[in-house]
Amino acid sequence: MRELQILLRRFLAREISIDELQSEFALLLRGDPDLAGKAAAWLDAGEKDGLLSAAVCTALKSVLISHMASTSAGPSPGDSGIFDRLVMDADGPAAASSEPEAEPKNDSEAPVEASETFIRDPGATEIGTVPPETPPSADDGVLRIGSIVGGRYELMSQLGSGGMGRVYMARDRLRAEAQDRDPHVALKVLSEEFKQHPDSMIALQREVRRAQTLAHPNVITVHEFFRDGSNVYMTMELLKGNALDQLIQSNFANGTSYEQAWPIIEGVCHALQYGHDKGIVHSDIKPGNIFVCDDGSVKVLDLGISRPMTPTNVPNAEETVFDPGKRLGSLTPAYAALEMWYQDTPDPRDDIYALACVSYVLLTGVHPFDGASARDAKEQNLVPAKIDSVARGQWQALLRGLKFDRADRTLTVNKFRREMEPQAVVRRNRRYAALGTVAAVIVAGAIGMQYYTAAVEEAAMDDRGRMGTTGGPQAEGVVRTARPELTPEQTSEIESLLSLAAIQFELLGESSSAEELAYVLSQGPNNVVQLVDTVLQIDPGYEGAIETRQRVFDLYVERARQFESAEEYEQALLLTQNAEEVIHNSSAVLRMQRRICNSAPSACAAQ
Repeated sequence: MRELQILLRRFLAREISIDELQSEFALLLRGDPDLAGKAAAWLDAGEKDGLLSAAVCTALKSVLISHMASTSAGPSPGDSGIFDRLVMDADGPAAASSEPEAEPKNDSEAPVEASETFIRDPGATEIGTVPPETPPSADDGVLRIGSIVGGRYELMSQLGSGGMGRVYMARDRLRAEAQDRDPHVALKVLSEEFKQHPDSMIALQREVRRAQTLAHPNVITVHEFFRDGSNVYMTMELLKGNALDQLIQSNFANGTSYEQAWPIIEGVCHALQYGHDKGIVHSDIKPGNIFVCDDGSVKVLDLGISRPMTPTNVPNAEETVFDPGKRLGSLTPAYAALEMWYQDTPDPRDDIYALACVSYVLLTGVHPFDGASARDAKEQNLVPAKIDSVARGQWQALLRGLKFDRADRTLTVNKFRREMEPQAVVRRNRRYAALGTVAAVIVAGAIGMQYYTAAVEEAAMDDRGRMGTTGGPQAEGVVRTARPELTPEQTSEIESLLSLAAIQFELLGESSSAEELAYVLSQGPNNVVQLVDTVLQIDPGYEGAIETRQRVFDLYVERARQFESAEEYEQALLLTQNAEEVIHNSSAVLRMQRRICNSAPSACAAQ
């Protein structure tokens, strides 16, 4: 028995295939005449307790049947009835025997306790076994554990079910034959509602083909679409982890922190934006279609397959409702945007409404409108309760995403992501500190304006003489040093730093205050100037970094002029001071500071 247990461990560790398991088991049986009876009892106990899957037991019992039928000696007297019981098990659940089971001859032949010997098979199931010699196909339309679908996929266990159908873990026998280290896939059989639709095959084939084009880390990979008998199937990568709806019911029942929620929200954002860029609107975003893998990665399911449809009156639950008589598609009442209820043309903003709902549920554990649909929530003038754990800007982003009317909703997923990302929290908090600093500058009037004006004039007098010096990247008219030879690692690091700098620029808009500009460009974590300085430490003459520094300077000057024209002198002065730190002794900046001081002496009084 120890040899059989070791053999099974090797199989469960994916060191050998199911065919190799059967072959080596047959060798063990031929080498030990007493093994057959003990193995049969052992397999029966393991399957009954759910510690071994029906598929594994079926494969091993088929070897036992062949061995015992071909052995002239047959089973030993103490094992009488085992052969018949194996055959009965192969045809269906074993009938209760009227004869008492034989007692084990001695301790060495007694089945060992399951807790000590069985290795739990991840595909274990309580469903009965299936015919061993020729595994059942799905031609009769009935799927069983052990069924062979499409002549290739062996159903190992059922993973779940929903409105679209049932999902199984299946073993791809072709991959196993090619000795693939992981021959398992997820196989979805579509529901009867889909099959009733006259255009279901055509529509689903088109949608699966679209899904196959979405090669993205946050989108589940779709392999194949096919029909076997009366059933329609699709195969996908097998994920290990938990669907978000399961996590919300358990770990996140009372909501979770922003720090935990953000990676999930961000992953969904990346997946949806990728789909939108490809012209695909998901139309059925909900916790059940979001999967959090064991490694922390996030996958969106059914992207490119779910489409809007005519809704029916159903309870406000996370249940996808299908209408086979009209357009093939889906709608989840609690997460469907208002326009989906009226069958408007799919729009990316439909996904944004659902994404905002999911984000709210993730952060609080409850639906923003207590599970009510957008249609009912609008009729009842429902308003979501404020989430205190997020910053003001993030809360406003959620509210914009939850707008009932599409025209009022956030325009793109990227914009929703930028408004929800962690940097926004710090930036908003720093705004108050920066405003306090500006207020202190204005209030403190101890130093007269003449001192500041004199300092400006003196600096301006000497400005022309300094501009021609080789002061590195911090001076106008810079003389760029020779480029060093960069290693691939340095080149990759530089590209990453400048990419992050480009993302920081995207945080800014026309309505950004001087404090926000200063925070993103010069003061906050991973600010642009800091990133540029890091690049220039690697390569002092790197053109991209020098150009980025110049862009920071130009943006400061441009926005300072706008604030000056609007007579917002304190903000204009703050920006000129930051510009001067980026590129020293610029005559354009010094002239602007002089104008500001002439127009608003109080703004310069403390300088």
